[in-house]
Amino acid sequence: MIQQVEKLKEIINQNSMGHLPLPYRVDLMKQISDICIVQKVLCECCKKVCSCFPKEYDTENPLYSVLSEIDSYLYKNKGTAESISVSGERLCNYAEQSIESCEDMAGWAIIALGYAIRNDAASILEIEDYNGEDDNAFDFESWNADFICSIAYSGSNPFMEIGNAEKRKEYWLWYLDMVLSMCEKSNTPYTMIKPTPKKSQNQISIPKRTQSWQIENVSNQIQQLVHALIEATDKQTKDWNKIVLSYTFISASYMNITCCREEEVQKITLCQSIENLIHNSLFHIHKDMYLQAPKEGAWMQCCITIEKGNSYDISFNYDDITSISDIFNNPDWLIGAFEDYPRSKEYTPQWLRKIIERRKLYLT
Repeated sequence: MIQQVEKLKEIINQNSMGHLPLPYRVDLMKQISDICIVQKVLCECCKKVCSCFPKEYDTENPLYSVLSEIDSYLYKNKGTAESISVSGERLCNYAEQSIESCEDMAGWAIIALGYAIRNDAASILEIEDYNGEDDNAFDFESWNADFICSIAYSGSNPFMEIGNAEKRKEYWLWYLDMVLSMCEKSNTPYTMIKPTPKKSQNQISIPKRTQSWQIENVSNQIQQLVHALIEATDKQTKDWNKIVLSYTFISASYMNITCCREEEVQKITLCQSIENLIHNSLFHIHKDMYLQAPKEGAWMQCCITIEKGNSYDISFNYDDITSISDIFNNPDWLIGAFEDYPRSKEYTPQWLRKIIERRKLYLT
């Protein structure tokens, strides 16, 4: 293996683009043959380029979270290939639509790595009808993470423009040293990954909002909604102390209604006409509050708690993604919601800024 690596270093040094052609990498990975080691090699490539963009790929970045999940799967035997596949698929469209820079290419490499985890690295070990072609013979959706990372690291595709050949050479020489190390110590990460927090916390201070439900048109809608909820609940049971409505609206909506008596919680099922009425009311409350001060953004979640005697309390969640169901934590949905209800940057929490990134969506 050492002799082969030295020969490959000569090939890189002699290549005018500083490129290590795909046939040599395929042969090298097939000699390794161990699927897990090959996957770790591709994972190390992603960690290498993400470390070049620390501001973009910090622990708040959703793609970096997937990379962390993959790293734990490969080195700590945590998680499953299926869960990684779900995470990758959820972010695939988001990553593909935002490829405009080297930083974005690093994100696409993580998506390619996810495919390699799901498909046992078949994209480099079992290329269909492969006859020794180089990377430029394939569409970018089929590129391997190692090649995508070389583009992110060097700043260009070697087959479209030479770019920084020295940086590309530096990357591929690093790659060979890393491969050699992984073959000798496959259970030891070549690069340590930054730990991701279990709960993403907002790291910037959001100004106090002025939007209010206590203006006439909104408060009237809420009172009608509360009356409809009490009436619908009383038809199912009069033995309740509290009714709780939780409503989430991020591109799609979800509503959950329960009534409580002491420790007992019962789900309330509404007839279609009442459910439509409440959904329609909440949609208009959401819109009317946003229009009071668009720069402050639109709330993602509303919780109404009704006590016996018709008193009620209302809370709105504009910024805390950790209290939202994971099904809504989808970058495509979050960007879509931001496009429908844009806010100024000062009212945008850190985690959402990472998803919006360089898109020109902020209100000024």
